[in-house]
Amino acid sequence: MLTPLTVILACLVWAAALFGVALWGERNASRLVRIWPVVYTLSLAVHCTAWTYYGAVAQAVRWDFFSPPTYLGIVLLLVFGLRFLTRLGRLTHEHNSASLADLVTSRFGKDRRLGIAITAVALLGMVPYIALQLKAVALSFTLLIGGDPNQQPAYLDASLWVALVMAAFTMLFGTRRASATEHNRGIVLALGFESLLKLTALLAVGAFVVWGTHDGFADLSQRAQALPPGNYDGSFYALMGLGAIAMFTLPHQFHVGIVELRQESDLRVARWLFPLYLLLIALPVLPIAWAGQLDIGGKVPPDLYVLALPMASGQKGLALLTFLGGMSAATGMAILSALTLSIMLANHWISPSFVRGATRSTSGSDLRPWVLANRRFGIVMVFVLSWLYSQAMSGAKALADFGILSFSALAQLAPAVVLAVYRPRLPSGAVLAGIVLGSLVWVWLMLVPTAMQAGLVPQFDPGNGLRWLTPENFLGLGGMHSVARGVLVSLLVNVATVFLVAHFTPIKPDAARGGIAMSALENVAQRFLPGNYMRKLAEARGQDSTADEATVAAVERELAAVVGVSSARLLIDAAWRGERAPLDTVAELVGEATQALRFNQQVLEAALQNMSQG
Repeated sequence: MLTPLTVILACLVWAAALFGVALWGERNASRLVRIWPVVYTLSLAVHCTAWTYYGAVAQAVRWDFFSPPTYLGIVLLLVFGLRFLTRLGRLTHEHNSASLADLVTSRFGKDRRLGIAITAVALLGMVPYIALQLKAVALSFTLLIGGDPNQQPAYLDASLWVALVMAAFTMLFGTRRASATEHNRGIVLALGFESLLKLTALLAVGAFVVWGTHDGFADLSQRAQALPPGNYDGSFYALMGLGAIAMFTLPHQFHVGIVELRQESDLRVARWLFPLYLLLIALPVLPIAWAGQLDIGGKVPPDLYVLALPMASGQKGLALLTFLGGMSAATGMAILSALTLSIMLANHWISPSFVRGATRSTSGSDLRPWVLANRRFGIVMVFVLSWLYSQAMSGAKALADFGILSFSALAQLAPAVVLAVYRPRLPSGAVLAGIVLGSLVWVWLMLVPTAMQAGLVPQFDPGNGLRWLTPENFLGLGGMHSVARGVLVSLLVNVATVFLVAHFTPIKPDAARGGIAMSALENVAQRFLPGNYMRKLAEARGQDSTADEATVAAVERELAAVVGVSSARLLIDAAWRGERAPLDTVAELVGEATQALRFNQQVLEAALQNMSQG
C-alpha cells in the first residue's frame, strides 16, 4: 500500500509536468508544425477516459474479446466515414461554431429551441459520464492507499472531494480571464501527452502480467481456457455503433476532433494513426482480464484489475504509474467536459434569455462578474449532479454501465448532426421533435431500468394487457438485449419523427437581413469583435450607409463565434429593427463576458495546465 502523501505528491508532479508541456507547446509553435498531425491524433485519445482505462477490462471479462467494441466502431467510422467527418469539420469552421449545439442550430435556421434541447441532452448524457470518472478516481485512490470505499460514509467519500477539487480548479483556471487564440496548441499537446501516459501505463501493466506473473502469453492464454467463455450479446454490437457515434456527439470529443481540426490533411493522418493507437492500448486488456480472474478473482471488481494486479504483487511503482494514467484519463475528460458544457449553457440557456428580455440598462455597467458567476455556477452544477448521480447509481455493477448510459443518451444527437451536414433545409421543428421524442424513449428504456436496479424507482407490473409497454418487453422486443433494444428503438423513433414532422411542416425561408444601417451594424460589431476586424469593416463600408446581405451575414458569423448563434441572431435582429435600447443592453451583457466564449480554448488550456490530479 502507498501512503496518501506519496500519492498526492505524485499527482502534483504530474500536474506540473502537464503544465510544462502545455506551456512549451504555446511558446514553440513553429517546432510542432511537422508533427502536428501526430499531436492531433494523440489528442483524439481523450476518448479513452476512465471507461476505457478501467472499464475496458470489465468488458473483456464479459465478452472475452481483445478490444472494447467502441474501438471497433471508431475504426469503422474512420475507414468508411472520413468524408462525413471532413465535411463536418469544414462546416464547423465555416459557421465559426464553438460547440455541437452551435453547429446544429446554425444549420437549421438558428432556432434557439434546438440549442436549448441539444444542451439539455448533452447535460443529461454527460452527467453519468463525468460520474464515471469520479467513481473511477475514488475507487482507484482508495485501493491504492488500502481503504475500503464500501465502509465510508457519504461525507468521507473520496469522489466527493475529487469533485470539489475538480470544480475548484475548473472555476479558478477556467473562468479567470477572457483571452485566447482560435487554435490552442498547448491544450492539444497536453492531451496528446496524457494519451502517451495512458498508453505507456497500460502496456506496462500488460507486460507485467504476461511476463512478470506468468511464463509468457502462451502460458497465460492456456490457463485462461478454464475461464467461462464470453457471451456476445446484443450489447456488444450496440456499443460498436455507439463508439462510432460518440466521435461526433460527445461535447468534449467534438471540441477536440472537430473544432480543433486545423487542416483536413490532419484527419487523413488520424484515419490510420488513431486506429493504430487504439490497437496498442487494447493489446493488454485481455491479458489483464485473464490474469485478474485467475489471480484475484472476486476480491475486487474487474474494473480495478488493472490497478489491483500490480498492488497484489508488491509493484508499488507500477501501481502508482497506473494510477496516474487513470487519473489523467479521468480528470482531463471531466474538466474539459465541464468547461464545454458551461459554454453551451451560457450560449444557449442563459445569454439568449437575458437578451430577449432586456429592455433597459445603465450605460457602461460592467456585467462581467454576473456572467462569470453564471459560468462558475454551471461548472459547480455539472460536478454536483455528477457526484449525486454516482452516489444514487452506486448499485450499478460496473463502470461500463455508466458509459453505456452516456453514449446511448448522446446518440440522440447523431441524427441531428448527420442531417445538419446533409439535409440542412429540413424544418428545425422536425429535428427538435425527433430529439425530444427519441430522448423520452431513451429515458423509458435505458434510464428507468437503471434507476430500478439502483432502487430509486420501484418495480412495477402493469398486467398482461400493458406489459408490452414496460422497458423489459417494449413493443414485444423482450428477446433483445436491453442496450440494443434501447439504442435501436430510441434512434428509430428519433429519425421517424424527424421525417414525419418534416413531411407536414412547410419550410420557411430565412429572412434577409440586408438594408441594415452600417452605423447600427458597426455599433454591434465594435463591442464584441477585434479591432482589426472593425478596421476591415470600415474599409469595406466606403461611402455606403447601409450594409448588404453578405456583409450582415459575415458580421453575424463572427458574432456567433463570440456569443453563440442564438444571441448573434438576436443582435442582428435588434440592429435591423433599429431598437437601440435593447441593443445597448445586449452590448453591456456580452461585451466582456462573451469574449470568454469566443476565446474559450485558452481558458481550457489554463484549466488543464493547472488542474490538480489529487
